[in-house]
Amino acid sequence: MDELLLVGRVLLSLACVVGLVWYLARRFGASRPARDDREPSVRVVDRQALTRGSGVAVVAVGNRRLLVGFGEQQVALLTELGPVVERAASTAGTATDAGVPAPRPAPDAGPRTGPLTGSVLSPQTWRATVRALQDRTVRR
Repeated sequence: MDELLLVGRVLLSLACVVGLVWYLARRFGASRPARDDREPSVRVVDRQALTRGSGVAVVAVGNRRLLVGFGEQQVALLTELGPVVERAASTAGTATDAGVPAPRPAPDAGPRTGPLTGSVLSPQTWRATVRALQDRTVRR
């Protein structure tokens, strides 16, 4: 009888926790608007400190880039830079106008075939993985 009572208490506790999570998700999850309804996202592209408490930053707002100066007491718009241009697949080997180097192409000598081609043991797979990680960790 004690075991049945313990199982009942555990199930009741679990139902309470699941119900509370469901309620909180419905209550606070629905109040946020959809991504398309929100204003353009704000993202800090790069920043450079000038002194201990001040510096400059490039901020992307939607498709606009702004150069702002910031200090301990205020933020000031310095200038508006050119619009953000999405990189197309055809420009993968060239540098952009912002001075950010494009990802370097893979030094392939043509398609290679073999028993390990495309597998996790393939050296080409590991080289491509290392190249992708290097391109993602380049400071921009």
